Amino acid sequence: MGNSGVEKTEASIIQLLTKLLLLLTLVGLLTASWLFINWLNKPGNFPLKKIELVTHLKNQKSKELRHVAENALNGGFFSLNVNELRTNLLAELPWVKSVSVRKVWPDKLLIKIIEYKPVARWLSVENNRNSDQTQLLSQYGVVFSPRLTEKQRLKFAQMALLTGTNNNAQRVLTNCAQLINKLKQLGLAVKQCGMNERRSWMLKLMHDNEMNIKLGKEKIMHQLERFIEVFSGQLKHYLDS
Repeated sequence: MGNSGVEKTEASIIQLLTKLLLLLTLVGLLTASWLFINWLNKPGNFPLKKIELVTHLKNQKSKELRHVAENALNGGFFSLNVNELRTNLLAELPWVKSVSVRKVWPDKLLIKIIEYKPVARWLSVENNRNSDQTQLLSQYGVVFSPRLTEKQRLKFAQMALLTGTNNNAQRVLTNCAQLINKLKQLGLAVKQCGMNERRSWMLKLMHDNEMNIKLGKEKIMHQLERFIEVFSGQLKHYLDS
């Protein structure tokens, strides 16, 4: 009877020690893991030494892109936050439409850039007093404000000027593309197209007298067809005379 009680006590002690040992082992592993992760995430460990740019830049200067990327490198391979770097690049470089950032072991950063493709100049009727600020419109109807060189200013000055509210930029682009194509068939080039501050549609042609066409707020394609009919008749009369 006495031996049985001693055996039970010894078994309980062994069981308790086993659990305590397992607990200490688990704590030790968690502590070691925490220390190891902290060591990996120290900016000085595994520094990123190379930046590879994968892009076909037409307007954004690669030197400026690399400069912004290098200044944003504030960590090592494991500590660098690629999402934060991506956000910084988008904020600092207005020409950039999208950015993909990937780390390549052991010390390289791979950055893929897609530029905006401008198709027109843009003037917002909401803040036309600040027209000195150059704004462009992308092929997807996105308004962006890049820093332009003098050469770029001269180049984009040849593009049509579209006007409207920023939240209607895509609609303006779609409608003006149709209007411009219609007039192009008559050999007429458009200098300006869009909505004014009263949301009324208008066109300004590249004409000796800067011909203005007011299309109103609704059925703008129908209004343009009427103009084309009248213009074509006048042109025919001029050629026949």
